Amino acid sequence: MKMMSDGTIPEHHPHCLGCGSENPAGMQLRTRLDGDVVRGEVTFDRRQQGAPGIAHGGAVATVLDDALGSVLVVLETPAVTANLNVSFRAPTLLHQPLHVEARVVERDGRKLHLSARLMDEQYTTLAEATALFLVVDVVHFTQGGEALPEAWSTWGSSTT
Repeated sequence: MKMMSDGTIPEHHPHCLGCGSENPAGMQLRTRLDGDVVRGEVTFDRRQQGAPGIAHGGAVATVLDDALGSVLVVLETPAVTANLNVSFRAPTLLHQPLHVEARVVERDGRKLHLSARLMDEQYTTLAEATALFLVVDVVHFTQGGEALPEAWSTWGSSTT
């Protein structure tokens, strides 16, 4: 896997809702590899608001899912979210720097069991997720008719 010059994990693609640098509605999640854990930072703003001053649960789930997607980038493994379970532990406030981490729990053939959590500046868990991703052939992502990021061309294409 090729890291960016500053050590971060590359965005999935420029228009990705979670990490895309060219998505004006995006969350601008930036991640890096720290041992076997993907770590990142994010700050929600009014574009992701649910209740006044609090991030929408769907935005929180998106960031957790996107952090899990960064694990796939590290693994250079094309996969899709088959199941995402999010437990909300405390309100996620807007305009506050937050930490996210994601990791592989287990790999069983095509099944990738992953976990992630979102934390405040004191590392109190605000939300956590468990997920099942299924490995797919990289051509799965061409169905939308758009070109794949160049980095994906080196990813394994076997679904075994």
